[in-house]
Amino acid sequence: MLRCLTTSARRHCHFKRAFCTPPKPNHYDLFVVGGGSGGLACAKEAAVLGKKVALCDFVKPSPQNTTWGLGGTCVNVGCIPKKLQHHAGFLKEAMKEAKSYGWKIEPDSIGLDWNALIMNIQMHIKSLNFGYKGQLLSNDVTYLNQLAFITDNNTITTKNKKGVETTHTADNIVIAVGGRPHLPTIPGIEHAITSDDFFFIRS
Repeated sequence: MLRCLTTSARRHCHFKRAFCTPPKPNHYDLFVVGGGSGGLACAKEAAVLGKKVALCDFVKPSPQNTTWGLGGTCVNVGCIPKKLQHHAGFLKEAMKEAKSYGWKIEPDSIGLDWNALIMNIQMHIKSLNFGYKGQLLSNDVTYLNQLAFITDNNTITTKNKKGVETTHTADNIVIAVGGRPHLPTIPGIEHAITSDDFFFIRS
């Protein structure tokens, strides 16, 4: 039986096609690969401008199986832990000098609990990692703790820790992965250590 739709019914169908069709899954205006300072700033700024954004960040374990969280080299294995360790070293000298300023301190009894220092530094860094995740969430940026592979100009495949792969598409892709230390293949290199592991050493 042939049926004709009324004008209102035709309008309703047109409305559903135009506004109720589900969007393409995993498609973004911008897909950022790398969660360091540059990647985070890029993703948040694009989101503020109203773009649909995803940020993918994944840290491959170091030769000593060390990994860390969101924030990049500076936050996790660079500027931040380095400055905190330097400050810890300067404090001893400051305490020695404090006596001449009237402080009652016995320099010979000053000692350092190395494990406590490392633990407190790592706890501070973890709070920064958490803060970065919160910033992405508050700006509606999709955060993916996955390894990314760019397969063409607009397609990214990500793999999670369980090896499950997901395909994403984006109008624009930004690569902001930074770099990692490289250990050359030479005799005795197994005794070397890089900044990827140095800040996690326990006594």
